[in-house]
Amino acid sequence: MSNYFDQLHKMPPVWCTSDDQICVMCAPSENMQDFGVYMYSYGDNTSYKKEYDMSALSTAKGSKPDWTMFFPMLSKCVSNNNVVLTKVPSEEKIKMNFTGPCGNTFGLEALVTTENMEEFIISRLMFTNQVFSHTKEIMAKDAQLEKEANTLKEQADGLDSELQALKDNIKRNEQQESISRKRLGELKKQWDTMETSVDDPWKVVKDRQTKECRRVNPLLDKKCKDFDKTLMQLIKSLYIPSDDARYKATDPCHSVVKPLSKAELAQKQKSLANDKFYGAILKNLEKIEEWAYSVSDIQCIMNGDDYASLPFQPKGGSLFVTLYALFFKLDLLRKFKIDEQLALNWISVVEAGYHGNPYHNSMHAADVLHIVSFILTKGGLIEKCQLKDEQVFSAVLAASIHDFEHPGINNNFHMKTSSYLATLYNDRSVLENLHVSSVFELMKNSEYNILSPLSDDQRRDVRELVIEMVLATDMGSHGKYVTMMKSKLQEHSDFLKKEDQFLALAMALKMADISNCGRPLDIYLKWSGKVSDEFYQQGDRERNLGLPCSPFMDRLQPSIAKGQISFMNYIIIPFFEQMSELLPALRFAVDLAEGNKAYWAQNDDS
Repeated sequence: MSNYFDQLHKMPPVWCTSDDQICVMCAPSENMQDFGVYMYSYGDNTSYKKEYDMSALSTAKGSKPDWTMFFPMLSKCVSNNNVVLTKVPSEEKIKMNFTGPCGNTFGLEALVTTENMEEFIISRLMFTNQVFSHTKEIMAKDAQLEKEANTLKEQADGLDSELQALKDNIKRNEQQESISRKRLGELKKQWDTMETSVDDPWKVVKDRQTKECRRVNPLLDKKCKDFDKTLMQLIKSLYIPSDDARYKATDPCHSVVKPLSKAELAQKQKSLANDKFYGAILKNLEKIEEWAYSVSDIQCIMNGDDYASLPFQPKGGSLFVTLYALFFKLDLLRKFKIDEQLALNWISVVEAGYHGNPYHNSMHAADVLHIVSFILTKGGLIEKCQLKDEQVFSAVLAASIHDFEHPGINNNFHMKTSSYLATLYNDRSVLENLHVSSVFELMKNSEYNILSPLSDDQRRDVRELVIEMVLATDMGSHGKYVTMMKSKLQEHSDFLKKEDQFLALAMALKMADISNCGRPLDIYLKWSGKVSDEFYQQGDRERNLGLPCSPFMDRLQPSIAKGQISFMNYIIIPFFEQMSELLPALRFAVDLAEGNKAYWAQNDDS
């Protein structure tokens, strides 16, 4: 079939005029799928036309098609006027007979039509002459049209993908709503019979959740879940094996699981090489020091996908794995003599406090945590600012909780709707205040107070730095922080003073919070899709309240490319360049952001 079309498309329109004043043209049809016979009789002003598809032309030819010979032979016959025309008035048609070079004959025909074939033949021949006279211009135009067609096809494919994503999102939301309604009914029944102690509002939670299990969101689950101690042991053994000089079995940081030795771990890793759970987790954790570490891959291994399971996470998610790994990789639990059970309580309750938003969820917290760790270590921030252990610990905690309890709508929405939170925090860093204050309120419960082993001075310093870092993630304050950093860089500050260290750490968390724009393209596109989903959900809420949709949040007017390009031009690239001036090892992130911007320039969805 492809041979047929190749030869058909190569055939130029050919024409001749018979002795009885019948003009004949043979050419590909206008849709370039069929072969056409077009005639006009000047004697009686009658038009004739018939278009043959491949099957009909094969039948008319009467032998096995050899299109590479047929079309050139037919063109030569017509050009040389080597055709015999026979009018059949009774059937309102004209028959054409051709004689090939080997003496074989075949016939075609054209039927009377009301179309004006004289004009059609003349216009086709004029167009053919123009093509031969202006070949380069025509080819350039065709190339441009082909490019535009490919662009339109890519846009159509993108819209199809977006439509499917919306359908999946609706399905997930319906499932989540069903589960939430059921759970709401259960909670109402519990409330009617519940007797709580005013002195200890956590009594009911404590009674329901035993010490040895992982905390879950009480609004979604009645009971906590068992820890996967095999997974924990494997992760811990990566960083502090039992034959490490730092290891002491009596240390509080080993109160739940004991690590394996290096040899035992190596043997385990060998036996788990093809394991799709433990082996896959370990393989992904090998990349935790790399910029391309993917929390999405961890999330899929833990729960099957990186979306629908976020509100539930029966095995824990990427935040649990990443935070637990970094606590031992950075040796924080040992340094501060934190009991492993207390750390596990804190990790699990923080993960449970993130909602199943498309973007601002526990997976985003894990991603930001990983990037903060990268900036501290490979980025060189610890060395640059000569950070103390307390400051590194604060940075890890701040990254983990920076979007705790995020409702999936931004500060502007709260202020436009005069929400309770906007009133509570006086329209100033509404969500950021919510995130950090909620966690410190949670830590009033001794079971979750991960800072309890620290001295009073250490706890005060950690709290001060965590608050500073989380509040800095408010994009409404972005200009202020960029200006402060610019001033310090112009002064050639050594960033060793406390206030300069605080600024550098705040900027590290800010960079991590929006780092997906400077990640490898595959990771970046996943996050850009998720943030668009969340934006569109806020736009839906605004529309339902009779409010205008915020910029880039109207799903009826999708403009992901425009929004992303603007964000990168005005926020990301200048900010990343500033951070690379502070830490030259981060310069590559600017190049990645430029590459991602170029992607949208070539895939505009507006």
